[in-house]
Parts: sequence; structure tokens; C-alpha cells
Amino acid sequence: MISLNFNKDNNKINLKANICSNDILKNYMDFDYFTGLCKDGCPHYNLSYTCPPNSPKFTYYTKDYDYSLVIAMYMEIDKDQTINDIHPYLRRVLSDLLIPLEKEVNGLLTDGGRCRYCESCTYIDNLPCRYPDKIRFSMEAMGIDLDKVCKDILNHSIVWDNNENSYCTVLGSVNFNDLSYDKIEKILLSLVNCI
Repeated sequence: MISLNFNKDNNKINLKANICSNDILKNYMDFDYFTGLCKDGCPHYNLSYTCPPNSPKFTYYTKDYDYSLVIAMYMEIDKDQTINDIHPYLRRVLSDLLIPLEKEVNGLLTDGGRCRYCESCTYIDNLPCRYPDKIRFSMEAMGIDLDKVCKDILNHSIVWDNNENSYCTVLGSVNFNDLSYDKIEKILLSLVNCI
């Protein structure tokens, strides 16, 4: 397990990362259940190329990769803030790490939540994606149980209730093949210092 603390924009951010076989991660997939939650509760359902029902199963998306570096990034929520204040910021910081990490390990990232490249996705107008080379999917959109992954793989709990939250967590991963733990740790450390 890799545990790091770093500062960005005068915020103390914590990071936990662990390498996991995708054969293990697929056991955390319940595609119908989690995409059903999106259908029943998410206002973005069926409005983009990256959200259900357009997202693939995790097993299909990662079929060319043996491992995932699963990353949880989290920070405390000050008394004058809410999870809705912190979550978008923390997602941007995680994306700023995942995008160069994907290139460094010749891998494929999964980000948290919906795609945010465009204000409005061209999917709703039945037009091709403006950035097809940037399409990435979130683990939850591919049916992965983030709560269990976080607890079992990273020994970290996600707190969902805004009233009970003392911290906010975002989760993503980078899929890769044949890199040592030491090499991944060195790459991650160098990138954290650059974001």
C-alpha cells in the first residue's frame, strides 16, 4: 500500500493507492445493480457517451490489462464547507494525476464520476464525441462497488452522508501490465510532486 500526503492550493490532500489484479477487481462488479442505481437516481443517466447505459462492463474495458493501481484521494472538509464544495475540486486533482499516470505506465485510466470535458455531451444530439481519444469511464459506471473496493483494497471508508462527513473521498484507477510495485511507486511520487 502506498500512502502519501501532499499540499495543493493550500489544501492538505491524502492519497492511498494499492495494486490489485483485475481478476480480483472483477469480483467487485455487479453491473446490473450499479448501472441500475444510475438509472434510478442519477440525473446524467443516458445523457453522455461515458454514463450508463453506454458504459461497458469493467471486465470488457480492462480486458487488455492485468492490474489496476486503485487510488483513493481524500481531504478533510472544513466547517464552512460541504462535500459538494470539495468533491469537484478533489476530482480535478485526481484527474490531474491520473492523466499523466496513464501515459507513464502505458495504461488505461478510470476516473470518478461522469465525463466533464464538455458542458453538454454530443451524445444527446446524436453526434460523434468531440474528444473520442479522451473517453474514459468511471469504475462505478462499469459496475464496480466502490465502497467495497475502498474498504478491502485500500483499507479506507467512503462516507456518503453530507451531515456526517468529516472528509471527502474520490476514487480512480489506472490499468496496466507488467510493472513492479517499486516502479509504480516512483512514478506516482514524481507525479504527485508535479500536480
